[in-house]
Amino acid sequence: MEFLRYISVLTAVVLSTFASQIPLQETEGAPEVDVFQIYQSQFSEHSIRIKKQQNDTLCNAHSAQYTGWLDVGPKHFFFWYFESQTSPSTDPLVLWLTGGPGGSSMIGMMQELGPCLINEHGNGTVCNEFGWSKNANLIFVDQPAGVGFSYVDKDTPVPGSSFTAAEDMHHFMQLFTSEVFPDLLHRDFHISGESYGGHYIPTLGAQIVSQNTLYPTRPQVNLASILVGNGYVSPLDTAFGYWETLCTTNPGTKSPIFNQTRCDVMASNLPRCMDVTRTCYSSLDPAICNVAGAICWDGVIVHYDGESGAGGRNRFDITAPCKTKDEWCYPEIMRTQDYLNLDWVWEALHVPKAVGSFSAFSEEVGLAFTLTNDEGISTQPQVLYLLENGIDVLFYQGNFDLACNTAGNIRWTNNMPWKGQPAFVAQERRKWKDGDEEVGWFKEVKVKMGEDEKDTTFSFSTVDGAGHMVPYDKPKEALALLDRWLLKRSFA
Repeated sequence: MEFLRYISVLTAVVLSTFASQIPLQETEGAPEVDVFQIYQSQFSEHSIRIKKQQNDTLCNAHSAQYTGWLDVGPKHFFFWYFESQTSPSTDPLVLWLTGGPGGSSMIGMMQELGPCLINEHGNGTVCNEFGWSKNANLIFVDQPAGVGFSYVDKDTPVPGSSFTAAEDMHHFMQLFTSEVFPDLLHRDFHISGESYGGHYIPTLGAQIVSQNTLYPTRPQVNLASILVGNGYVSPLDTAFGYWETLCTTNPGTKSPIFNQTRCDVMASNLPRCMDVTRTCYSSLDPAICNVAGAICWDGVIVHYDGESGAGGRNRFDITAPCKTKDEWCYPEIMRTQDYLNLDWVWEALHVPKAVGSFSAFSEEVGLAFTLTNDEGISTQPQVLYLLENGIDVLFYQGNFDLACNTAGNIRWTNNMPWKGQPAFVAQERRKWKDGDEEVGWFKEVKVKMGEDEKDTTFSFSTVDGAGHMVPYDKPKEALALLDRWLLKRSFA
């Protein structure tokens, strides 16, 4: 299931490199990179060019901020890094990845949880008092290559799977934390994101854990946890969750969204959708998975999604209209795109001409992921691998979301076969609070995995009254959720 897409225009860039330690000085080089400090990997051809931003008009972050690109051969990844507003020398590092596949992480930054948000005119930003850099060093990356300000060289295909994207992002974080900001190397690192982040994040986490094990003498990315908002993990369970989300009041609605007639049609079509999707999971045959996708769409999903966008429904919040009457539904997305295409913004970021233009969504990347059937598989095995290796895992939900619904996600978490499954399934839903304010419900277990004495935490928490983008709908509660996870690993 594709969260959001748009158009990308991608060409080539030339890079020259050299190594350094502190990214505070500008160096000379090729015309497009002469304002950047360059860091070369000791183990590969990968390099990072980075610039400390002096222009607070661009984003008044209330802390130091840096922008630049990671160059991995013919692929070039844009990032925007904000030091913590509280204690940059001791706070953890949090990576944010927007979904898609093909969505720019600048959406997450400027619409949801960055230290600055796009203004109502799309020509500037305003301070976000609930930005996630309050108590964390926070980095946004446009990935896979070809998304947002990231680009590929001429005649280079864009990545077509979460696994390829994970390889590139592991190289990025390894170089970023060992050469560019070496004081981050032993700090806790957390991967966050939403939507198709349910594919990106477990896959990247698994890549980091496996590479740390395979290459113990190379810089280790100190992964502590993943936290995924309204994640797209299991297509089968997401489709199953459509009925509960639309035909009951379980999401927190006063009455069901659909009438009994529509609910009966969906219920009749669900068994075949489930059967064919299980066959897809077991075979991983793209042809079978394409058939499964079509059957689930025609029998279940189309009844709501076919009326979203231009039809006025909003698949990201079943209680709200689609304001823009298009696939995106939220005006902030196109405002962000307009802002990041302003000439003075490009000058401040020193965007290479090879980018062409900034697009909030890449149709090219989305199509590439469709052709490889990345969208048709479940990443539950990667979540399981992380838990088995002692990585803490949080999935959080806005209950009004349909696209990556709570009903579907709690279903696959209950069905995941691991040591903590019996306790997790048996546990009742408990309320969690921010101060005296009730926010939502949660389930969590802490389990000793293997010989490690550390308790590994698996949590599932919800935020009432929020849709697909929890930090957008409930910014105060989202920041409380983040702080609770980073500090306590518990919602009890």
